[in-house]
Amino acid sequence: MSIHLSASEKSYLWVNYMVDSMAICVIKYFIEKCEEQEIEEILKYALDLSQLHTNKCAEFFTNEKIPIPIGFTEEDVNASAPRLFSDEFVLFYLHQVANLGLSYYSKALSMVAREDVHDFYKECITSSTELNSRTKELLLKKGLYIRPPYIPDQDQPEMIEEIGYLKGFLGEKRPLTSLEITNIFFNIQTVEVVKTLLIGFAQVVQSKDVRDFLTRGKELSTKTIKQLRTLLEDEELSSASPWYTYVSDTTTPPFSDKLILFHGAILNGGGIDQYGFSLATIMRRDIGARYAQLITEMMTFADDGMNLLIKNNWMEQPPMAAERKK
Repeated sequence: MSIHLSASEKSYLWVNYMVDSMAICVIKYFIEKCEEQEIEEILKYALDLSQLHTNKCAEFFTNEKIPIPIGFTEEDVNASAPRLFSDEFVLFYLHQVANLGLSYYSKALSMVAREDVHDFYKECITSSTELNSRTKELLLKKGLYIRPPYIPDQDQPEMIEEIGYLKGFLGEKRPLTSLEITNIFFNIQTVEVVKTLLIGFAQVVQSKDVRDFLTRGKELSTKTIKQLRTLLEDEELSSASPWYTYVSDTTTPPFSDKLILFHGAILNGGGIDQYGFSLATIMRRDIGARYAQLITEMMTFADDGMNLLIKNNWMEQPPMAAERKK
């Protein structure tokens, strides 16, 4: 007896196809503009992965007689447009993409049961791990990788003895834990990448509504970076930001407004996911409240982005349950 795709399998494969079809357009443009051979080689590897993923997802849909999503095509990219971002920034962007991919694929693997889909996501995790390693190694080689702050070693294990360990709003605050430092630091790095993308995208997008939306996102990113950086600086910990986030002055769009807006929505969703994990591991209430506020702001921003996609007829409908009442 053949086993049909479950709701979770359909949803993960559908999102996979949409995101990778978008990634193909973005990476093709980056390859066209790339001047550094080592970065170009990694871009070509990432392109091969995205093409493999879309082909495999399309195969699953075809075998199940499910319509293949429209996604993104050659019409959504202008590879001859002038350079928008530096090669160094593209490398850091690829590293962040690999990190997001690992998070997404691990969730998918835990929620799918059909053997062929399960094996597909095992392969996705392996290839994303390789992309993570390649980008990290090259960032380290070029002296561009920014390490988290160092903290002193403990002499011996200690137990938490004070009930006030969780406090943080009033009175003396305890130092940040290593996990709190880690999440704050890497959230800053991720938002720096998002902010740079939004600066470039807002510069080339054609629609005023989309430009206004991206500008809001840029302002939200700036505010978020400042708030998170303050948490580290209050502890006299480093919060260095990438210095190579170069954006040119071109106004010629390399991508369609549809792709740019969808890209922003995907990054926003990834940010909410990261903040949710950070919130779950926080042990100081003032920091937890900060993350909860950021999640609320990003969800409001995400709703506005989704409404804008729907308004412009750019949002495909994902797989849905039957409307039984009808």
